[in-house]
Amino acid sequence: MSVYERSVIMAAWTNVLRMGKVGIGNCLERIRRANGIRLSRSSKVDLHKVVLSCNLGRGYLCNPKYIAEALNRIYPGEFDIVLLVNKPIDDLPSYIRQVRRGSSKAQRELASARVWIYNFRNDKKHVPKREDQFYFQTWHACLGPKRCEGDAVESLSAEYVRAAKYDGSITDLMFANNASEAAKYQRAFWYKGPILRCGIPRNRPLLIPNHNVRDRVRTDLGLEDNRRLCLYAPTFRNGCSFEPYRFDYERVLNALEAKFGEPFAFAYRLHPNLASLQRPDFLTGLIDATDYLDQQELLAVTDVLISDYSSILEDFSLTRRPAFVYASDFDDYANDRGLYYPLNERPFPIASTKDELVDKILAFDEDAFLKSVDAFFARFGLRDDGLGDERVARVIHALSDTNATIESVIDADDVWEQMDRMQ
Repeated sequence: MSVYERSVIMAAWTNVLRMGKVGIGNCLERIRRANGIRLSRSSKVDLHKVVLSCNLGRGYLCNPKYIAEALNRIYPGEFDIVLLVNKPIDDLPSYIRQVRRGSSKAQRELASARVWIYNFRNDKKHVPKREDQFYFQTWHACLGPKRCEGDAVESLSAEYVRAAKYDGSITDLMFANNASEAAKYQRAFWYKGPILRCGIPRNRPLLIPNHNVRDRVRTDLGLEDNRRLCLYAPTFRNGCSFEPYRFDYERVLNALEAKFGEPFAFAYRLHPNLASLQRPDFLTGLIDATDYLDQQELLAVTDVLISDYSSILEDFSLTRRPAFVYASDFDDYANDRGLYYPLNERPFPIASTKDELVDKILAFDEDAFLKSVDAFFARFGLRDDGLGDERVARVIHALSDTNATIESVIDADDVWEQMDRMQ
């Protein structure tokens, strides 16, 4: 430890003894930063170590999870995979090591890893990324209509924008399965690096059927064998109001059964921003799927989806199963955040009232819907086959060579075809 670093830490601890809660927090931040700088300078990078962080430490999910599974599937035992978590997870695969997010041990793991893989941006890593390390920002949403990041900067806090700009400055690679998303990353994410057009890793269960996943999810939700599943998964509203989610669930269930000729069960999944709040009375009696962490596994067993402005609809459209928009507060939401394109340009039938939602279900035309999905995919240049996880895993494996760089591993002008040749 240098004299300067030691002096920073000693000064910080001195301040801890004489300052209040805010001062203590600031001092601890300075201590973490100093420790991170020291570790970054002194640690040797392990070319086969990968650190994952998902949804602010909530668990093992989203794109980082599927990349890790592909690494273990294609290169078993070759990589040391570390997951940063807020609290211990009981059922992690044996090839995943878990470390408490924000701890000094987490700093050591980050300082010595070849690759960092995150799916969110507002995280204080407290470790400077070195030139011989790579940071993959996988994000957690794709092709949704809601404006985000730099395109909605007026709706974001100054603190978030600062963190996002820093995140963009250290990012080495991002992924997309469509041209619109690739353009958005380079326009609005304060990022100017390459976009790997290889498919979205977490979409594997939506495009490659897995009966074990289906059985596990249905068992977890307590679904009877003869019932199909309708999932309601709206995004959150500012103020965390539940009122936009109120409609006649029993009438919707009856409409689904009348339209599709089979019994249905109804489940809801709240946005993570609402997950810890008390459920309103009108959700009583429905299946609460909020705590099932892997959204894509849940979608893989969903027969009909109802949502609103959420990009979960665009993910689900890959299954080509029926989906509906229920948006009773369109004007308020559009004015707050803004949309990339009008809701009526999505392929999903739109309802703004409870009665209209029932009518849209009863009038659903599968052939017309599938044509709309195809046109939507063509408009945005969307291509995904469920193998994005394996293509990213091959990139990570190629980067385990000491002299490898992002530029030497991928050709941004011909990525998909190159990824196929790496198989």
